[in-house]
Amino acid sequence: MVERTRSRRAVELTLAMLVLGCPLACVVAGLADRAGPWVFAVVALLVVAVAWLKWREVRARRAERRVEDAIHDLYEDALDRAGRGDHAGAAARFEEAIGRGDHLAFDLHEGLAAAHLALGDTGRAVGVWRGLYERNLRDLGEDALPTVAAANGLAAALLTHGERTAAGDRYRDTLDRCRRLLGDAHPETVAALNGVTRTDPDPRHGQVAALYEELFGPSHPDTTMARRQAAPDDPATARLAAGDLMGARTQYERAGQTSELAMVLREQRDLIGAHGAYVRAAERTDPRDPAHVAALAGLARVMLLQGDDTNAAVQLAAVVEACVALYGADHPETVAAARLRDLRSR
Repeated sequence: MVERTRSRRAVELTLAMLVLGCPLACVVAGLADRAGPWVFAVVALLVVAVAWLKWREVRARRAERRVEDAIHDLYEDALDRAGRGDHAGAAARFEEAIGRGDHLAFDLHEGLAAAHLALGDTGRAVGVWRGLYERNLRDLGEDALPTVAAANGLAAALLTHGERTAAGDRYRDTLDRCRRLLGDAHPETVAALNGVTRTDPDPRHGQVAALYEELFGPSHPDTTMARRQAAPDDPATARLAAGDLMGARTQYERAGQTSELAMVLREQRDLIGAHGAYVRAAERTDPRDPAHVAALAGLARVMLLQGDDTNAAVQLAAVVEACVALYGADHPETVAAARLRDLRSR
């Protein structure tokens, strides 16, 4: 239906130009009657040429829309498959969509890398992120937000793949740029700082927890997780503190610890999985429970990492409202949630 409407509009536009152009050509020809009939012919040819060029432009736009629609359909199918646990099918759809064109390029590569991680193929995930990072670096420059996001994704994939030194170098470089471009409270900066801490030979999770308490409040999930990593009280958290992201992911998943699993998925840059996990965590908790507000805040941070500023702002507005009801307007949790509304993603 949409395609037929576009076709009809294109034809109507071309006909309208011809209908309006011919009388204009006659007027010009009448005014230039003394110059001879050839003037009429020249003007008529010009009108036809303009109409033909416009028709070609409309046709090109239609073709571009068809490609974008096809890519979007593949993307939606890939998301659906990933949500149902069909990561192999999701990877195939992501790859097919990437091969169709540049529309949704970042989201498609991000999804493809996440699918490879879910399948345990960490080497291919590294390759996907490296290719996207190098492309963004070449085309957009090192300070562009898509480049920064891809650098964090590459670092997370390297760490998951066991390349701690390379991951640490990438995280440190990205952290400097994140702080300069986005500030300490942005989720990209948090991801880079967490990575630097986990790859350091002498991790200072306690110092990070103190920083997060200042930025986000004492009971914020990032603060409590950093505090737990400073003194791990369970095997999964110990693995996370040491940078074993895949090991932590597996154990949190087996234990049914949805909120902790969502944080690990976020750290691995599996934002599709993290989004779903935070939604499940929110659905399983009472709206008056601080854990529910924490899940909503986590969901908003994932949206910021995905570049979805509009929905993140809506989500953060709901978080601020819930924080006011639970803690009061001046509580650090409320202030931190309000601060995040001003952040901008890639």
